[in-house]
Amino acid sequence: MKYNLVLLLFLFTSLSCFAQKKYFFDYIIQYRFQREQSSQVEIRYLLTNSQDNTYDCIAYEEDKLNFTMNFRDVNGTHSVSVIDKNDFFKAETISVLCETLHYMDIKDKYDPFKFDYDFKKDTLINDQYYKNYTVKFHKKAEARKRNNSISYYTIENNTAFHLPMLIFSGSWDWRETSKSVPNGIIKESHRLSYSKKKYLLAYKLMQFAKINKYIEFPEGCEVPSRIIFK
Repeated sequence: MKYNLVLLLFLFTSLSCFAQKKYFFDYIIQYRFQREQSSQVEIRYLLTNSQDNTYDCIAYEEDKLNFTMNFRDVNGTHSVSVIDKNDFFKAETISVLCETLHYMDIKDKYDPFKFDYDFKKDTLINDQYYKNYTVKFHKKAEARKRNNSISYYTIENNTAFHLPMLIFSGSWDWRETSKSVPNGIIKESHRLSYSKKKYLLAYKLMQFAKINKYIEFPEGCEVPSRIIFK
């Protein structure tokens, strides 16, 4: 009976009305990215709000003329769309179509003891010292499930004005990561697979710049939602 009630709730809430909303971004950050060590290098552009790390947007090449643009926030709003490269760089406000929007109810419980953080001595790169730290799951079973042994992060110098970055909390829990690690733009990041044989999701900073840009979601979109049962 309980299952039937939950199913009815899901059916009646599978379409929700999305209010118009604008997200502000004040930095664009360019990275070299490799999914695996043998993968081709991609260029990725990250839009962030240095004072609000509850959302971000990443763009990468779709074809010669367009980017795929992937937006998300910590409340479950998610959009994947295609945008002209010139529009991505030049437009002050990017309007996203309703059909690109999805919503996910996040039901996972907050566990402040789920991760182990290790803050290392400053590391030397090209004759300069940088802050760095590692993150891993406290329980081996969780690490095995996520195929994530340990992640390494190096922070760019003189970027303490920027809150910890959501994209680099993706393998962990944003609520814990955002308060447990130092401020700053990530200079380098990669993780090892559970077997520690694969070098995964490597980012290397190329440059960053101050901007004033918005992503706007229309009012009245019927957004399909999905409930995650835990």
